[in-house]
Amino acid sequence: MHPYATNSEERTNIPFYVAGIAIGIARLVASFADKTRLPFWVEVPGTATLYGLLLGLFRSRFWKLQVLHKTHVVKVPNLEGEWAGYVTSSFDNLAAKLPVTIHIRQNWTHMSIVLRTGKSESHSVLSSVFVGDETLVSYQYENEPRVGAKDTMHAHRGMANLNLSEDGLALTGDYYSGRDRANYGTLVVTKLTRA
Repeated sequence: MHPYATNSEERTNIPFYVAGIAIGIARLVASFADKTRLPFWVEVPGTATLYGLLLGLFRSRFWKLQVLHKTHVVKVPNLEGEWAGYVTSSFDNLAAKLPVTIHIRQNWTHMSIVLRTGKSESHSVLSSVFVGDETLVSYQYENEPRVGAKDTMHAHRGMANLNLSEDGLALTGDYYSGRDRANYGTLVVTKLTRA
């Protein structure tokens, strides 16, 4: 997975909330340790340790909690899961709808987008999630043709810009490939599973 950018202010605010919680827990643990005689070999975690653990848990798990999304503490949507749909290409004047699957892995700060067709596979190398009146997912990818692909297909880079539906279950938008292929088209997928 690679880091992804976002315009949401949450990455500035949430570490302060986590620090406050870590300080509170450290105070409770210290108070408990003072009242009980713990064996000398038991280490009481400090504030920095608790902060690191809590921030790590938030990054991997807690950011997905629905209550945090409904209260707008976390605005970045959880895109993780399997998506399926189709892609069209200027190669055939947008005539055919080629089946695609997308597998998105995501935590609060990192993401990976893998798109597979019958002829090739692409992996994201950069991405961003813009949140506002609409949610826009943009990513740059590297594409590798499969062994049995046509001779006209070769490795290339490209870019996709996708809008997330209001219910969070569909991504639709456009893509274009680098100068070697110079193709463009549309991408439409719906979410099959939530992670």
